[in-house]
Amino acid sequence: MHRVKAVELQRFSTKIFEAAGTPSDIAMTVSRMLVRANLCGVDSHGVRRIPEYVERIDTGQYKPKERPKILRQKGGTGIIDGRWGFGQPAAMMAMELAIKKARTHGVGTALAIRTNHIGRVADYTELAAENRMIGFGLTNCGPGVAPWQGRDRLLGTNPISFAVPAGKEDGLLVDYATSVSSAGKLEVFKTKGKEVPIGWVQDKAGNDSTDPNILAKGGSLRTFGGYKGYGLNLVVESLGGALTGEGVADEFKGQNGTFMQAINIEFFIPFREFTKGVDQLVKKMRGSSPAVGYSEVLIPGDPERRAVVERSAQGIELNDVVWGSLKKVATRFQIEDPVAL
Repeated sequence: MHRVKAVELQRFSTKIFEAAGTPSDIAMTVSRMLVRANLCGVDSHGVRRIPEYVERIDTGQYKPKERPKILRQKGGTGIIDGRWGFGQPAAMMAMELAIKKARTHGVGTALAIRTNHIGRVADYTELAAENRMIGFGLTNCGPGVAPWQGRDRLLGTNPISFAVPAGKEDGLLVDYATSVSSAGKLEVFKTKGKEVPIGWVQDKAGNDSTDPNILAKGGSLRTFGGYKGYGLNLVVESLGGALTGEGVADEFKGQNGTFMQAINIEFFIPFREFTKGVDQLVKKMRGSSPAVGYSEVLIPGDPERRAVVERSAQGIELNDVVWGSLKKVATRFQIEDPVAL
């Protein structure tokens, strides 16, 4: 196990992407968002993705020099063309455009097409909350998830996120895959040499499995909450796939068909009155009695906030498998390893 400071990890990541042909500003943006995922405790979307991104640059799937652009816009809507560059700048531009539209129209909606992996959806919905708006975002993905009561790999992990600003309390930050687990979390279990919990995945015949390598063997992830998660998954397919024109289910064309929306609270109710209500909601939840086996009641976003505090102070832990894959890429580009604590 290796422990690295966030600032050092970001410097290291930026240098790798620059060496792979990425303009410095884009390299810094992507690196910052990957490291942010690690800081939040979402290691599945952190720097372990660097070798994968570099490999996709090598194969031509990622075009590192391309910058997203506004393809068209009308009223409170717009479409961003990611031009097959890094997904993070395209998704960020989509949310920025949605926020801009919401300032005029009350609600702004923007799609991002021809994008690669966008990382944590929460990074974009949080931006809306920082601008005194409610953020809503989702993206569909390549197939690896079976429909409820099925076994064919037809759906993506299809994450969804909401960010709701508060006043004196912490805001709400919801961000999760509509499958029981993201595919990236399976990789985290794999690198740690651990089995996944029962109910997360199934083999190609539809039987329970604890094998983190099951996707490579024809198995699939399951939707969370049975038919309820399945329903949300199909909504993400509809908004991230059908509405973007990027394709649905196993006909999906890219990596992430992205939908971003910002809701301007002031168009409906004074911001202070709204946040007073959210504060009351948060306090009621945190002040409620914990069930047997639990010491407290949390709100969505609490685990990530706590991870940021801890990891900012103590550094980010990278297991030997992730560390080794990063060192391999660094050696290729003759970049010094990140300094371990």
